[in-house]
Amino acid sequence: MPAIASNVAVPLAGLVDTAALGHFATATDIGAVGLGAAVVSTLFWIFAFLRTGTTSLVGRSLGRADAPGAVRHVQRALGLALAMAAVWLVVMWVVVPAILHVLAPAGPARDAAIAYTLIRGMSLPAMLLALVVSGYFIGAKNTRIPLVIASTQAVANIVLDLILVGALGYGAQGAAWGTFGSELIGAALALILLWRKLTPTQRQTFRDWRDRSLRQGWTTLLKFNGSLMGRTALLTGVVTFVASVGSYFGPEVLAANAIMLQMMNLASYALDGYANAAEALVSHAAGAGDVPQFHASVIATAIPMAVIGVGLTLVFWLGRGVILTLLTDLPDVRSTALEYWPWIALLPLLSWGAYWFDGVYLGAGQAGLMFGAMAVSVLGVFVPMVLISAGTSGGLTNGIVWTSFLTLNVVRQVTLGAAYPRLTRKVASGT
Repeated sequence: MPAIASNVAVPLAGLVDTAALGHFATATDIGAVGLGAAVVSTLFWIFAFLRTGTTSLVGRSLGRADAPGAVRHVQRALGLALAMAAVWLVVMWVVVPAILHVLAPAGPARDAAIAYTLIRGMSLPAMLLALVVSGYFIGAKNTRIPLVIASTQAVANIVLDLILVGALGYGAQGAAWGTFGSELIGAALALILLWRKLTPTQRQTFRDWRDRSLRQGWTTLLKFNGSLMGRTALLTGVVTFVASVGSYFGPEVLAANAIMLQMMNLASYALDGYANAAEALVSHAAGAGDVPQFHASVIATAIPMAVIGVGLTLVFWLGRGVILTLLTDLPDVRSTALEYWPWIALLPLLSWGAYWFDGVYLGAGQAGLMFGAMAVSVLGVFVPMVLISAGTSGGLTNGIVWTSFLTLNVVRQVTLGAAYPRLTRKVASGT
């Protein structure tokens, strides 16, 4: 439960962004934040392998009773995070406007989205540091610390949003600065808690950045994280397309998609929260080469994941009126969102298996198999469905885009399920 609560704290803050703008701003502001947030998610969550990769590497090290090795994995991940953040802070001033000029037509929504995204972009170093620290604690089967970090950050975001958007009326840029400030607070707290929770021996290991063992293991880190980065890039690219394509259907559809994507994020983080638990359990079993315990961990996490998926679908469908009333008081945006709401309500039910398998494969350290399944789902299913629909007489519609996205998630869990026997053989052989 702490893992789920930790993850849900993040999209809840995003929902507060949307709700604040929905009540204190315009459809253009909502759409701009939805578009900008999708771009930020794409660019930032390409780097999310730092959390999942650190969890898997740390968990497998601890499964082999190699505590110093676990600390070395954190050091390498922090070094990689700082290097990537430095490059990003230089190139983002060119990359962000270029991406948004492609994704959205000229107008107020695009201009606001560019400003929002650049402000958010400056917080990447803080976000990456927090991801590495959270990955360490989850790998060590301590999900309470990530909950404290995420909850503190979420509360800070809510307070800053209410001040900057609600009280001062700064709109989309106010929401961006609120998130920026909350991520700095989260990173500072993460580093403090990491240092406090390390044992004296671990602190001594962490202080030593010249040890020869730290120079080793980079090949494994880069290979594993490279596959995760490719897989995440494919998925977040699809999400960005779903968010941005609404700009071609009008401001109401763009705003409605922004709200629906916030609900998707809520479901994704809730499901991913329990997938984190699966990853931690599986990583320890895989590190020890214990196949029976590996299967037991997989089975133990399946039923709760299914229950969460069904429960979220029921809440989204039965509570759709209340949810939309809380998120916006713009009648046109609300009616447009209701038109497409069946797709977002079905998403948790049809995709929980994909998140469950993600945790299992990550824990076993098989990011290559995950990348393969994602490539088949995106390039072999989603892209052809969109292109074929765009070429028909009726053209591409928002409903077809969401249908294609749901199909992608179904195919992803089928392909991961088909590869499970191969995964078991790899765990047994230690490869």
